Amino acid sequence: MRLQTPYDPDYGTCTYTHAWLRVMSPELDPDEVTRILDIIPTETQRRGDSVPRKPNKTFSKSGWFLSTKGILESKDSRDHLDWLLDRVRDKKPEFSELHERGYLIDLCVRWDSLRGDGGPTLSPKQMYELAELDIELWFDVYLESNTVEQGAAANP
Repeated sequence: MRLQTPYDPDYGTCTYTHAWLRVMSPELDPDEVTRILDIIPTETQRRGDSVPRKPNKTFSKSGWFLSTKGILESKDSRDHLDWLLDRVRDKKPEFSELHERGYLIDLCVRWDSLRGDGGPTLSPKQMYELAELDIELWFDVYLESNTVEQGAAANP
């Protein structure tokens, strides 16, 4: 029997986490991505639209986002990744089509550290599923000294 770190919604070294899937490009039509993936996004943006709370600034790229922000409260990033993967794991042909169009497709995990140590955990299954979909994963990590108000960062 193989031992793996158990999931823990109270992940002791984390004060806040959420994850989001991004599909972005200057040429992207968010409605077209919704049609291709058959998933309603949690947020979209269109190139040229005004950036909220930033006067005189516009988006340089259009984007389609699916986020766990405000949906899950777990401090274990694996719960957030599972939630996203549950919605996209059977969409390999659709993601291939989006990749062929030259769109940026990635998944980000925001992770706020309680003390500046003990980062997030990924499961081998999650890594495999992301690789199968050819989706890059990156982390937006905040240490105690640079953590902004919990969950208030300007990201989906």
